[in-house]
Amino acid sequence: MSKYCIGVDLGGTFIKFCLLDEKRQASDIFQLPTPATGAKDVVAQMVAGGKQIMAKRGLSPKDIVGVGIGSPGPLKISEGIVIALPNIPGMDNLPLRDMVCEGLGVPGVLENDANAAAYGEYICGAGAGHGDMVLLTLGTGVGGGIIIDGKVVQGSHEVGAEIGHIIVEPGGEKCGCGQRGCLERYTSATYIGLWATRLVREGRSSSLQSVLDAGGTITAKDINEARKSGDALSAEVWDGAMRYLALGCVTIARMLDPDEIVLAGGMTKAGDDMMAPLRKHYAALHWTLTPPLTKLAIAKLGNDAGTIGAAGCAWLRLGT
Repeated sequence: MSKYCIGVDLGGTFIKFCLLDEKRQASDIFQLPTPATGAKDVVAQMVAGGKQIMAKRGLSPKDIVGVGIGSPGPLKISEGIVIALPNIPGMDNLPLRDMVCEGLGVPGVLENDANAAAYGEYICGAGAGHGDMVLLTLGTGVGGGIIIDGKVVQGSHEVGAEIGHIIVEPGGEKCGCGQRGCLERYTSATYIGLWATRLVREGRSSSLQSVLDAGGTITAKDINEARKSGDALSAEVWDGAMRYLALGCVTIARMLDPDEIVLAGGMTKAGDDMMAPLRKHYAALHWTLTPPLTKLAIAKLGNDAGTIGAAGCAWLRLGT
């Protein structure tokens, strides 16, 4: 019988599951709600989802190479411990990996959720068939994952690939991490909205004023739509964010020389509205010694990347 790995992607609202076979083909992707009642119930839900997959496919623990768990951090990855999860009570210094493994009766691995998503895109998405890859997730914040020689880069202290916190504006605006001038502070969907909001409230003329007048919150989507309608302030903010993102991409290219930088997250729904100005700034900021060799691409797996990548990490570290 074929062997499989189970992927589990822990999110604040949902827990996603999948099965990944020996050929790295994903199936049985589904989700269950994340209990809001504490760690014990969260673990029970993760175990229940894993057992649901096994029961549906008629599998026993001997058919499962391992379970891969993708989780937000901070984590002690090698020890399988979640240090803290602010949005889920009781997850402080929790041996999540071992608790899930005990419940399923299979070995397992814990991985940062952004790293897992990067590995998912690498094996089944935009990075499939390519060389080294870096993933940037553009949403509420900016996350990242680095795949070199087919392996996830975790760093000496297991906190590597925090690409959202490279500094692109020395002495710039304060980021939630405590640094100033972080890539996340200038390119995440959240902060782009705040950037535009601040300018409007300072008295700059913009059609986005109507969003605030209606009691709404300016979003990255609002900014892009207003930009396309000729709003000058929106065009300034959008182009500025793409220039900062290009700075981050050039830094990645110089440091790691990956084959691809893959962009994921809600902002990529803008498609060419995002990629065209990003590529323009990337080419302009790139050195002149050679043309840009690291390509920029949009992720393909969407919200499935994390669970597929978690299962892939289990294959990577437990498989043969």
